[in-house]
Amino acid sequence: MSLTKQEVIGKIERVYSGSYDIIKHEENEAGLIMEADFHIHTENYFLSKRATLYKMDSNEYVYVFYYPNLTLDLFNNAVDMAYELGFEKINPGPDHRSSYIVAEILCDTYDIDAFKALKKYRRRKSFQFSLHGWMEMHTVLIDLGTESVTTNGDGRLSGKFLKSVLHPKKRRGIRLFK
Repeated sequence: MSLTKQEVIGKIERVYSGSYDIIKHEENEAGLIMEADFHIHTENYFLSKRATLYKMDSNEYVYVFYYPNLTLDLFNNAVDMAYELGFEKINPGPDHRSSYIVAEILCDTYDIDAFKALKKYRRRKSFQFSLHGWMEMHTVLIDLGTESVTTNGDGRLSGKFLKSVLHPKKRRGIRLFK
């Protein structure tokens, strides 16, 4: 039994809503249906808060798109839009560690050119030789027809996470004896 578009979007939204700030969009020609932002601030100090050892900020900006048939032009538009929207939210500075921009693309079918472009896609940026952090772009393709998840090289962890969301393993009870 294959999952419908609404079921997949609902699962993704349900999982992200626990830790992410979610903004839903009406369906439009750009294909953007949801944004999810995650921010974490870590700080360590010695004896008092005035003696700060370090501070770190990490961010993740997720953009979910839907296209009935993903073509190379639509893929490039989605990735460029995600990059532009995510990059303007990044504040590089001494406390900034990393930011990840994730473009999750849902589709019913896709062209082979778009699939090849997704697999080869890579965009990274270092801020002041990584002293002010870095940015990576992850791309994820969710084929609703086959329920497969495909990523670029940097997006492997995002793909693994989405696979666990879409296809949760059934947990067995604790076995005390063999």
